[in-house]
Amino acid sequence: MMRKMRKLSFPDGKNILKIKNKKWRMETSYKIWFERGNIYLQNANGNIGYLPLHNYPLLLNASEEDRNRYEFSPFGIHWAKLDEDLCFEGFIWSH
Repeated sequence: MMRKMRKLSFPDGKNILKIKNKKWRMETSYKIWFERGNIYLQNANGNIGYLPLHNYPLLLNASEEDRNRYEFSPFGIHWAKLDEDLCFEGFIWSH
């Protein structure tokens, strides 16, 4: 799969990633941050999903630096150093 990725950092420590997938000619934006014992994910439509970190002890106990070393895939988020993966479908979405 060929894709072009660009990661932008914001002063509040939240990150956004834009994925351009040439195969499907689509662009999807995700914003990810950690707060109050949860990981939050905001999609391009503004919907916010979250997962409690107590279910993922590797992420819960990881340093901020390790948490911020992730990659997006078409299906979720991957932390290579932590050997942890989260699927987009697993997030609890509020509309």
